[in-house]
Formats: sequence, structure tokens, C-alpha cells
Amino acid sequence: CPSRLLVGAPWDGNGQGDIYKCSVGLQNSSCAKANLGAAAPWLRSSAGHLGMTLVDSKDGGFVACAPLWSQECGTSVFSSGRCVHLNAELQLMGTVAPTAQREWGGMYWDILGCATLVSPCPLPGCSTYMDIILVLDGSNSIYPWEEVQAFLGNILGRFFIGPGQTQVGVLQYGEQLVQEWALGQHPTAQGLLEAARNLTRQEGRETRTAMAIRQA
Repeated sequence: CPSRLLVGAPWDGNGQGDIYKCSVGLQNSSCAKANLGAAAPWLRSSAGHLGMTLVDSKDGGFVACAPLWSQECGTSVFSSGRCVHLNAELQLMGTVAPTAQREWGGMYWDILGCATLVSPCPLPGCSTYMDIILVLDGSNSIYPWEEVQAFLGNILGRFFIGPGQTQVGVLQYGEQLVQEWALGQHPTAQGLLEAARNLTRQEGRETRTAMAIRQA
């Protein structure tokens, strides 16, 4: 029985990536492409570079990963990476997304439907929630404060804000720790950006960063 060699081609297909199975030791050796984009359509949506990692799955097959695979949800982009489980014949057995957030999509989206959801409907195929806590240094060592406000507004403007998407809370610290607003307190992007523009500095001669991080 001739030996086989698996070759990852992470730059194949404009960076989508693929896997090749090659014969070894034969006079007329050849390689067969798996064409995984047809079996796993999500591969075509992002330059994830599938094949950058290949691991034996100990069941006769293997796992190939696309570590740079990304997903757009509104104005947010999640670079979670994704993997495929293949058998010895390069047939897709399943998808593995250990770092991806929960998703509403495909079969589950069709079965549940928006009408059955208590909260506003998330975008199909997107993560349902992402909670972000920003910790700001408001001590006397930070000046001018207008630059902090501009930075905060720039960061917040990059997220898709909403009850079914991203919620943001802010803690500010110096000598004391103050919760400026809690998760979900400003459920719209407009309200969140307005709160950022009106945020004032707490001040303080001490900068108790460790305390703020523990509280967050």
C-alpha cells in the first residue's frame, strides 16, 4: 500500500486555504485537492488560511485549522479561527470552533425564528452577545482628558451596539473606583457615544490600576 502525504496549502484560493493528499513513493505520484470550500461554504467567506495547522485526530482522520478565519457581525469583526475534522478520504466530518462565540445561524436560526426570541433578534450567523468592560485611568497623571474622550469614542464607534449584540460598561479609577455606566445602561450606539463625550475625569494623586482590574 503506497504511503500518503497530507499537505496544507494555506495560501490556496486567495488565502482561503485547502488540503492536498499526495501519493509518496510511486513513479507517477500525484496530489488530490480536497476542495473543502464546497463542503464547508464558510471557508469562502474569509481568508482564514486553512491548512496552516494539521493535527492527527487519532480516529484515522485529522483536523485542519484556519486560524485567521474571521466573521463580520454588523460593524464588528470577530477573528476566532475555525477548524475542520476530516476522515482519511478528505471528507468533511464536522466543524470545530473552540474559540468562536455562540452563534444563531443555519438550522438553529430556521427552527427558532426571531418571533420566539425574548430579546431583539441578533444578526443571522452572528454571536448573540459580547460584553466589554473598559477600564480608564482618571488620575491626575492623565492629561489632557479630551484625548481620553476621543479615544473612547473612537473605540466605541467600531462596535455594533445593541441588546442583541455588543454591550459596553466603563469603570474609571484613580484613588477610588467609579462605575461610570453598567452593561446595557446605554443600549444604543448614539447613547453610548453621548455618554463618552460627557465623561468627566475623577482625578486623584494615586493610580490604583490593580484594584481597578480586579474589580472589572
